[in-house]
Amino acid sequence: MALEEVTARGYAALEAGRWVDARAAFEEVLAGTGSPGALAGLGDALFFLGDLGESVRCRERAYAASRRAGNVPEAIDSAVWLCLVYGMSLGNEAAARGWLARAESMAGPDDRLSRAWLDFCAALLATDAHHCRDLIERALATSHELGDPDLGVCALAERGVVLVKEGEVQAGLRCVDEAMASALGGDGTTFYTVVMASCSMLTVCDLLSDLGRATQWSLAADDYMRTYGCPYLYAQCRMVHGRVLLLTGHWAEAEAELQRAAASTEDVFPGMYHRAVASLADLRVRQGHFDEAKALIERIGAPVETSLVAAGLALGSNEPAAAVALAERWLRSEIEGTGDVVPPLHAGGHRTSLETASARSLLVEAQLAAGNPAAAAVLAEHLGDLDASAGGLRLVSAHAALARGRVAAAEGRLEPATGYFEDALKWFGHLELPLEAARTRLELARLLAQDQPTLAISEARAALSALDKLGASHDADTAAALLRSWGAGGRSVPREAGILTRREHEILGLLVEGYSNPEIAVQLFISHRTVAHHVSSVLEKLGLRNRAEAAAYAARLGSH
Repeated sequence: MALEEVTARGYAALEAGRWVDARAAFEEVLAGTGSPGALAGLGDALFFLGDLGESVRCRERAYAASRRAGNVPEAIDSAVWLCLVYGMSLGNEAAARGWLARAESMAGPDDRLSRAWLDFCAALLATDAHHCRDLIERALATSHELGDPDLGVCALAERGVVLVKEGEVQAGLRCVDEAMASALGGDGTTFYTVVMASCSMLTVCDLLSDLGRATQWSLAADDYMRTYGCPYLYAQCRMVHGRVLLLTGHWAEAEAELQRAAASTEDVFPGMYHRAVASLADLRVRQGHFDEAKALIERIGAPVETSLVAAGLALGSNEPAAAVALAERWLRSEIEGTGDVVPPLHAGGHRTSLETASARSLLVEAQLAAGNPAAAAVLAEHLGDLDASAGGLRLVSAHAALARGRVAAAEGRLEPATGYFEDALKWFGHLELPLEAARTRLELARLLAQDQPTLAISEARAALSALDKLGASHDADTAAALLRSWGAGGRSVPREAGILTRREHEILGLLVEGYSNPEIAVQLFISHRTVAHHVSSVLEKLGLRNRAEAAAYAARLGSH
């Protein structure tokens, strides 16, 4: 078969999402020639197959081959691709800027389409929000003038991110929704258009903690996913997806996604790897697995990146002074920019109140626990100011109301505290943040106990039910203890009595596969001591003597 026919077969396989077939076709072509097109095609196939390193090498070779052949448009295309991947998947800002500069030096003054794509890439790397917006608007205008649907969709989606981060939430959401509809509706000519639009959409959902929108678009993308696979391919997008799942209580899915993000970035993207592991530690804190959270924090040795989750761990461990110091360190790093360990792609790197609201809310709680009500009151007022300037962002409103409620309760102002807690509960419910909603309900129950004990018990029971369902063991135990202190009983049945927890089921499954304790620790991002504790618990609960009996038990269970 002629190489031209094999090349055509490879491109057809790419268009159909048959990545393995595409790889085989392009490798066959490259066995006989150094075709730039085949190198680029192989790079695309490998990218979707998850072989990021080899994908980049293929694209770099494609760039060099295009330059030698005098094909400037193909060389620019590879340079743009490399700019995006180095920035969004490898976290190498210097390389991303270098490839952007290389593309800019090749694009002629009359090559308006290439120049517009370079404006788009420059916007993603811009550190000034206003400059970023100007670049995006220019790219979008050019896409309309020249009729390029792919650039139009990508620039529109990114405009949505810019608008949301600047507080123009509804306008930003409209842009993102329109871009996703356009991409999935087939307006784009390449599968990468859906990838870019999906990444922008997830960024907005993360900023607003809007899992509902992310879930709805994932359902709408079902046909795309069946053909091409999951569109959340850039490391930053995968990380954001994991964070959205974490915050909204989909913890099993969050753990799987965050572990994939950590595994794919450990050797190539330290900042993103640290963020992924810190998010896994955050998950452990929320679950009440404090020893595992501590082990994860210590594993990466990144005090700035982990200071906020470490603050939550300290607060949960009844160390409020440490929680105050750690939360303040995180907030200082945000203000000074020293916490920006991941290149600020998506919307100019401009930080907003959205990213500090939960940290300040935690600091209010820590200051009150540390016996510093005056400091807590000042912080709560600052959060209120953020809320007033945030353009109606519900996440900021929720944290501001929760902080004000805590301060009012500490000051004995029961009526305003009740109103604040009810507002926070409403907003957290709308945002589908189950842990925050349950914790707020428990705060409300404590307050109501002074004058309305029956209603307080009802609220505490509702909180306990939500926390048990979620798997937040520490918070659930707190709620159960509160109910017992009121003479209202705790749980109707003991938590996890005689049955394996989700974590223990995972441990059992790995035991069956022959994993050693050190291998299980690596697989699950937990310490060796924690693994040993879980293995002992599994054996004790199942009445087994050793790992061999556990494997046999699981095999019998699977055969029924």
